[in-house]
Amino acid sequence: MKALGTGARGAAALGTIVLTLATVTGQADAKTIKFSYPVSHESTMGQTVDRFAELVAEKTGGSVDVRGFPDAQIGNEIQSISSAQGGIIEMAVTTTAGLAALVPEFNLFNLPFMFDSYAQLDAVTRTPVAEEILDKMQGSNLVGLCFWDYGFRNMTNNKRPVTKLADVSGLRVRTIQNSVYIDALSAMGINPTPLPFPETFTALETGAIDGNEIANDVTRSTSFYEVQDYLTETKHFTTISVVYSSKRFWDGLTDDEKSAVRAACLESSDFNREIINASSADTLAFLQEKGMQIDEISDEALQEFRDAVKPVVEKVSAQLDPAIVKSFNEAVQANSSGQ
Repeated sequence: MKALGTGARGAAALGTIVLTLATVTGQADAKTIKFSYPVSHESTMGQTVDRFAELVAEKTGGSVDVRGFPDAQIGNEIQSISSAQGGIIEMAVTTTAGLAALVPEFNLFNLPFMFDSYAQLDAVTRTPVAEEILDKMQGSNLVGLCFWDYGFRNMTNNKRPVTKLADVSGLRVRTIQNSVYIDALSAMGINPTPLPFPETFTALETGAIDGNEIANDVTRSTSFYEVQDYLTETKHFTTISVVYSSKRFWDGLTDDEKSAVRAACLESSDFNREIINASSADTLAFLQEKGMQIDEISDEALQEFRDAVKPVVEKVSAQLDPAIVKSFNEAVQANSSGQ
């Protein structure tokens, strides 16, 4: 084996070796986050996870590495919650509907027709009452970090156009396993059918269910347009979701890393909203090009839906912490487009 050269050449060569070893060591020592999410990598959520990974790497100087696992590869929403609680995975993003079994106050975000715009929704997620609700996750060995979104949920089906409340009567519609969703859809006259997300396409394709209630972006990215004929933008629920960490993993981060990951989460939330807004018109046009009929619904007809679910809103609100309900409703009102 030849010795390294002396002088400037030797110093340069030695410096290169030291730098390479430092880089390899740094990569080996990086804390890896397996990040689970249920939809495709091409979706707005997949793009947001990618942006989050970039920001975490940048803000931690590479000491934390985020690796996304789309399409429920390592578990659907409910499985991901359990895996994060046990420290099997480090992070996931799950709808507030999926998390309400652990923290019932998340159901405030799930109430039908609670929000009239994305601006209002985003403002409420950054209020002290939203932070208070996130903090409740720690009692379940999870750390809530921030809110991301899929977009408002809309009605799709393969039976008939929906332009009034009577049109949804009896439709078998896939939804999330959440009592608020199920009760609200039932109040509209729908036959709600809770199914894990990965099973939805096949159920629609085989006719086991008639329709879906989901964000337009998911209808596009998951090719639901292949098995759905009609879409109406009812915007009856939000699909607001929580980014959270396993407490076991979180406790192993340094204070600086925790601050960096939280900052990356919030910055990614802004990115998430930007791409949803930017793609909304294009997504509708795409779905129409693929053969879906896009139907309008009047304000008067939509009020029928709102009136039908009022008892559900009142029932759910009465079951939650009164102080949190009061603060949440005040935050919603303060950020209403009517103010």
